[in-house]
Amino acid sequence: MIKLTRLIKTFSLCSVLVSGLSFADDLPSVKTTMFLEQEGFLMWYAKEQGWDKELGIDIKLEISRTNGVDVMNKHRENPDVWNITAASSIPFIIGSSNMDLKIIGMACDDGPSTSVMVRKDSDILKVKGYNRDYPEICGSPETIKGKTFLVKGISSGAYTLAAWLDIFNLNFSSVVVKDITGPEILKEMENKNVEGAGLWSPDTYESEYIGYQKVTTAANIDEYIPIMFLADNNFLKDNEDTVAKFLAVYIRAVEKQREDAAQLVPSYQKFLKQYTGRDFSESVCLKDLKDHKIYTLNEQLSMFEAKDNKKSEIHKIQRALTAGLMLIMKDMPSQNPNIRIANHLKDDSYITDKYLKLAKKYSKY
Repeated sequence: MIKLTRLIKTFSLCSVLVSGLSFADDLPSVKTTMFLEQEGFLMWYAKEQGWDKELGIDIKLEISRTNGVDVMNKHRENPDVWNITAASSIPFIIGSSNMDLKIIGMACDDGPSTSVMVRKDSDILKVKGYNRDYPEICGSPETIKGKTFLVKGISSGAYTLAAWLDIFNLNFSSVVVKDITGPEILKEMENKNVEGAGLWSPDTYESEYIGYQKVTTAANIDEYIPIMFLADNNFLKDNEDTVAKFLAVYIRAVEKQREDAAQLVPSYQKFLKQYTGRDFSESVCLKDLKDHKIYTLNEQLSMFEAKDNKKSEIHKIQRALTAGLMLIMKDMPSQNPNIRIANHLKDDSYITDKYLKLAKKYSKY
């Protein structure tokens, strides 16, 4: 009798598990690629809490350590690889030609966490205030010219490096720029011939372990690095509610961070350990969370709003970044034929607040 009771309990438990798995398989899914940084963490955290399932969707999340152009290229080769991604405007502007994508939301501003890192013993750090507009920024033409800097392709790191060089009336032709994609960039930075790199967190923190320090962030030199949610338009047409719920899930994680970033630190440590294999201190994790400016649903709706024949704030940001990128691309030519200013930027309809508005009915915030 005891054995029969155990058998019934075991069967019942298996039935519950199978039922749960079947339920998850039946949910509308969203294939999502995000980067190993703060906004990727927020979506990872939301999934850990089961918030996507609460709204009746299944966010299939991939965390990437490459760069935005690589993510664009993968989608071009296989549009089914992701439905929505979060990437800086930079790869979207120069890496998404002939791709039917729309900007549907904003993940964060990466400006305070995208940096130019240089060796701690670099002569660059011995000179400060060369440009009177930026009295706290180190460097001079003499200490920078001819030095070797690493970037992850034409990325937000490369953009920040170019903006920093411009302070000294320099450009990529004034230095040696090497393109190294992925975590291999940190290994290459151990080469003594390398002077610095344009990176974003957590690579910036990892570079500190191997003898580098920050010479500037993008924000320090008045540059804005918006991380946008980009969606495949074909997916959008058939999955309006699913996309709205996706944004609502992310907004819930945003509100959790705004409520108290410190409460997320243990989870952020776990996330970084899982994907880098390295332990990050509580102070580093808390700083990085706070360094990313995040936006409520209402703040995003305001930024996306275009009225009275005026361009939206998001549109103006895209136009400003496009102008800056044209200068970078002149000095850093790419062998990739798909690297050029995207043709859809001529049409304002590539920016839409439709899904943010729909998200309001699924969000408490």
